Amino acid sequence: MSVPGPDARTPGFQITTSEVDGGWRVAVAGELDLLTSPRLQQALNSVIEQRQPSRVLADLTEVGFFDSSALNVLLQIERLATEHGVPMTVLASEAVERIITLAGVGDHLTWTRPEP
Repeated sequence: MSVPGPDARTPGFQITTSEVDGGWRVAVAGELDLLTSPRLQQALNSVIEQRQPSRVLADLTEVGFFDSSALNVLLQIERLATEHGVPMTVLASEAVERIITLAGVGDHLTWTRPEP
């Protein structure tokens, strides 16, 4: 399943979803900002509510820019996943880790950095 792809306003931005061992992986490449964050929210929302996965991995390792609107989406989706009893883990790039840390919300998300 794929969320509508890149357009002239968001070059290089892409979201892909795939089933992995009963869970779902939602991978993002590009910048997550005010313009693109709603697309991440749509993708994660759809996976949690329609697929009823055993778990969700939000793979943000290819995200080069991450702002507060994207962080807000992750926090909202974390609440939704918890309400549905679906564990969600965020696999964070350096840009994502920096904002999670600066905002002090690391305790409200299950997140990790990829192993080198």
